[in-house]
Amino acid sequence: MIVKFKITEQARKEADKYAFAIIDKGITNPDHPSGVNGGSIYERYYAGYLGEWAFNEFLIKNKIKDKVRWDREADGIADKGDFFFGAKVVDVKTASKSYFTKLMIPLTQFMNSKKDYYVATRIDGEEITIMGYATGDDMARAKISDFGIGATKYIPFDKLRKMDGLIRQDILKKWD
Repeated sequence: MIVKFKITEQARKEADKYAFAIIDKGITNPDHPSGVNGGSIYERYYAGYLGEWAFNEFLIKNKIKDKVRWDREADGIADKGDFFFGAKVVDVKTASKSYFTKLMIPLTQFMNSKKDYYVATRIDGEEITIMGYATGDDMARAKISDFGIGATKYIPFDKLRKMDGLIRQDILKKWD
């Protein structure tokens, strides 16, 4: 099962366009720190888009793209989710540095908008690695800590479920 993708120049251009679309709408302050590394809002949305792009590539490479809808609307406010499998919602979370080791979701975001599944991706230089996934129930049981962005639910990457479970068991069997 493919879990690493080389970031294409086209994906970088699309991520750049997406990040600026949110900023241009005046939805958020582009200089607001977004985490322990003090990254900008631009960097957060840029990296997030690349994570979603990698998951979309994963779906295409595993021949299930026709069963899912990727919502790429640059609204920056509504956290509806990133991918939709019928009534099931998948939210992709991207670690922007190769040394980040956890799937992290701000507690307020989790409490206000729980998803069915959370997919963890990580940017590793010129590649994006899909680290695994957690169910909404997994996240409900996850530990809480503060990593510089307030109370955050987290699961270490090495404790995540393997991607074949999401594809073969949790989602695709509902489409047969």
